[in-house]
Amino acid sequence: MPYKANFLDKFLQSKILWYVFAVILTVSIWNIAYGFGQNDFFAIFPFYTLAFGAWLWLTKATLTEKHIYLISIFIRLGLLFAFPSLSDDIYRFFWDGKLTLSGISPYGILPTDALHQNIPYLDQELFEQLNSQSYYTIYPPISQLYYFLSAVSGDIVQANVVLKILFIITEVAGLFFLFKILKSLQLPIQLATIYMFNPLVILEGVGNLHFEVIMISFLCISIYYIFNNRIIYGAAWLALSISVKLLPLMLLPFFWFRWRSQQKWKFFIILFIFLSVLFSPMAEGIQVTTFMQSVDLYFRKFEFNASIYFVMRWLGYQISGYNLIQYLGPLLGLLTIGINVYQAAYTKTSGAKVFLQYALIVWTAYLLLATTVHPWYVISILFFAIFTSYRFVAIWSYLIFISYINYSYPVYYENLWWIAMEYTLLTAWMVWEYTTKPRNVI
Repeated sequence: MPYKANFLDKFLQSKILWYVFAVILTVSIWNIAYGFGQNDFFAIFPFYTLAFGAWLWLTKATLTEKHIYLISIFIRLGLLFAFPSLSDDIYRFFWDGKLTLSGISPYGILPTDALHQNIPYLDQELFEQLNSQSYYTIYPPISQLYYFLSAVSGDIVQANVVLKILFIITEVAGLFFLFKILKSLQLPIQLATIYMFNPLVILEGVGNLHFEVIMISFLCISIYYIFNNRIIYGAAWLALSISVKLLPLMLLPFFWFRWRSQQKWKFFIILFIFLSVLFSPMAEGIQVTTFMQSVDLYFRKFEFNASIYFVMRWLGYQISGYNLIQYLGPLLGLLTIGINVYQAAYTKTSGAKVFLQYALIVWTAYLLLATTVHPWYVISILFFAIFTSYRFVAIWSYLIFISYINYSYPVYYENLWWIAMEYTLLTAWMVWEYTTKPRNVI
């Protein structure tokens, strides 16, 4: 028996076995990206399950930094020529990029109006592909810079390839600093595989060009500099992260409540200066107004794969007879802010580990209270989770893919039974982790 146990242990730790799982992960992801569309859920999900299983094994492999770099880059390079198939956001990215290239601010003109400007490539065919034809753009300046750089290349197919190259470069830079953070916290570098090898991160990141991976890469660099007492660099990279997506703004209460006055004011003044420069393309009042209108519409109009909100929406229907999202969206937003401020203010501990645990808590609260939770939204909290003992986000990165079933019907249909299953299983796992794992007071 000892011999058999030793043999099994050696087999499970053998490099050959880990190479097999790396191949399974790679081939499964490539197959999804090149072989299927958004409405092919029942064909995609078995491959996603296979990729997820391979990823679970790989997170336990004893890989070096070199191995993690090579596998991360190799899988992503294989997606260079795969046109995003699970999302149509790229059409708006290309649209905004071509507007900027033509000298027109995407913040000040609706697609319906831009259609008549005779801008090359911005024609009726592309317009029909937009998922927000009557809304002003909601994407901040650094995201717009990526769109612009990719749009220079020519048509949308070429722009897709350029944008993916920019994604890979940015993610590799983020991985470099992720290793630095793990080493500074005396954590195993193997934890990087939880994020970099995750099928959801790869498919929704470089695969479908969702900018959460860019935002997280800049945020990762910022975290390293901030907690190594290089405030100027930290504030600069945090400003870049916010200028990709506004979401990192929710982390600012931590620094406000937990840092001493001199350090706090220095950080916030420098951050404000950088943000002012980065958001200067929106300096005209009308452009700020249209941008904020789009942000407001997000909370009052859009709804997808929500948890607590869907329960409240149902209750609202019973009471009023109609959808109360215009009230429930802002209300849940205020509740998110309240939870955030409480978590930031009730203790003064302020180390990097504490910050990362705080970020996981408040960002998770935001998603659980949000009216819209697309699969790629989970990417952010998966990053924060690797620095803690909690793994509910890993389970969520699998379960949330079920939301794509809504697109598998002849006409888009929000199947609440599948959503209920997703959040029931997630809640059960979260409760189990909360009651069985030791918790650090933050």
